[in-house]
Amino acid sequence: MAASEGVDLEFAIVDHLRMNTSIGKYSSKIEDQAKKCAEHVLTFAKNKKVEAWHSDDSTNPFKIGIYAKPEPKTDVVFKIGNTIYTASVKMAGPVQLASGQGVSTADLFEAAAQHLNNKTKSKVLESIINELRIMPTRLLSESNKPRILSEGKQKLIDEFIKNGKVINDKNYDVWLKNNKPLLMSKLLDYVESDRDFKTALLYEAMTGEKTLSQYKGAVANSIISPKGFYQINDQYVNSIFSRVKFDIRGKSRGGITGVAFRIDLK
Repeated sequence: MAASEGVDLEFAIVDHLRMNTSIGKYSSKIEDQAKKCAEHVLTFAKNKKVEAWHSDDSTNPFKIGIYAKPEPKTDVVFKIGNTIYTASVKMAGPVQLASGQGVSTADLFEAAAQHLNNKTKSKVLESIINELRIMPTRLLSESNKPRILSEGKQKLIDEFIKNGKVINDKNYDVWLKNNKPLLMSKLLDYVESDRDFKTALLYEAMTGEKTLSQYKGAVANSIISPKGFYQINDQYVNSIFSRVKFDIRGKSRGGITGVAFRIDLK
């Protein structure tokens, strides 16, 4: 999903619910998905009045443009009757529930543990969190070496390349080979063996209830997509259990790669 398409869908949903004319404003793909999303909201609302705002719109019920760091989970806000729904917008197709580098992913796992009745973390979970927290944010893949050599300043080249080769400690491909298999094995074994923790992890990834609690309006309590409008609760989390995939991948910017943890919904 292109980032601009996702943002277009957010605004298009609001336009449809406000009955604003949007002909020619969005692509046919976005129009079609926005129409379906709006229909799901109206069906959910039944005969109740529906109001809608984009998260950037400071006339929303929170009276601010919704902001968070790294980013809010809320994309659009609905007022249905007297109830406020802070909704995360997802396009049709595979859905990314979470993606973050080491520190933010470690914080996600810490926050998930806070949802549990027994908040004492096991040694295995502590170990996973510690490894996530130190995942590197600046590496260079072999495929990006020519780009850095041709476009990068000398300081950047010296940081990653010596004698024409990517320095081992800075080599993304080497890091993946030496670290990903063991970390993923530990992570998957733990998550799949503890259903309560997996539930808490998915819930926190979708809502940001703990990690974003200090940001007004940033915590999402619902999801809207062309497939439906859903409140994020235990029932919804359980319904997606078998379709969730965890992975560790590179996230590049300007040719420099950071290691990111992802949760995707098929």
